[in-house]
Amino acid sequence: MPVTAKPKLYVLPASHPCAAVEAAMRLKGIAFDRVDLLPITPILIGPLRYGGTTVPGMRINGEKLVGSRPIMRRLDELAPEPPLLPPPGDERYARVLEAERWGDEVLQDVPRRVIDVAFLRRPRAMESYAGDAKLPIPSALMGPAMPVTAKLMAFKNHARDETAKTDIAALPSMLDRVDRWIEEGLIGGDKPNAADLQIGSTIRLLLSIGDMRPLIEGRPAAGLTKWFPPMVGEIEAGVLPAEWLPAPAAI
Repeated sequence: MPVTAKPKLYVLPASHPCAAVEAAMRLKGIAFDRVDLLPITPILIGPLRYGGTTVPGMRINGEKLVGSRPIMRRLDELAPEPPLLPPPGDERYARVLEAERWGDEVLQDVPRRVIDVAFLRRPRAMESYAGDAKLPIPSALMGPAMPVTAKLMAFKNHARDETAKTDIAALPSMLDRVDRWIEEGLIGGDKPNAADLQIGSTIRLLLSIGDMRPLIEGRPAAGLTKWFPPMVGEIEAGVLPAEWLPAPAAI
C-alpha cells in the first residue's frame, strides 16, 4: 500500500529512537510532519494520538504505530527502496535483525539513564536538547520546570547513580561489540541498514555527553553517526563524577 497521506511522526526532542526513524524516512524520501512532544506527555496523549505511551509514534494512512522497529518494518513495506534489511534469504538477515534488537533493547537504555542522571545535576542542560524542537510552550517557561522534569524522567527511566555507573562501566564492552560488527561488515557499510540506524542514533546521543566522548571518539562505532544531522544539545564534560569513568580504550 503506497503512502497516500503525509505521515505524522510523534517525537521527543533528542530522542535517539525517534532520530533513527527520521533517518529511515529521509533515506526513503518519505515526507512527514514531525510533532514535538514535551517530556512525560506521551503517557497522557500518546494512546489517543498514535496508540502508545512511548515514542516514536506514527500515524500513517490512518494506521497507528509505536516503536522504532515496528515503524521501520512498516516503512519497508510502504517504500521498499532502499531496504532497511537484507533479503530474507540472505545469511545476514537474521544477524541484522538481532543487532537491531540489541541496539533497541540493550544499548538504547545506556544514554537514556546516563543523561537523566546528568540532568539531575544540570537541569538547565535539558533546554539545549530542545533547540530544534517546536514545542507548545515558550522556552522561557520551560526553565522553572526543568528540575521537576528531570526528576520525573529519572523516575520513569529508573535512572539513579548506581544504574548510571553500571551502564558506564559496561559501555566499553558494548562499543567493542559494535566495532566487531563493523569489522565483519554487518553494519557500517556504504548503505545503512536498520541496525546502523538503531545503533548509530544511540552513539550520536552518547557523544553529546561530554564525559562520554573520550570513550567513543576514534572508534569505528563513532562513524555510524554519519547518517544523522549534527546533534542538538550537549552536557559539558565534568558533570559526571570522574571516578565513574573508565579509561578510554587504546585505538
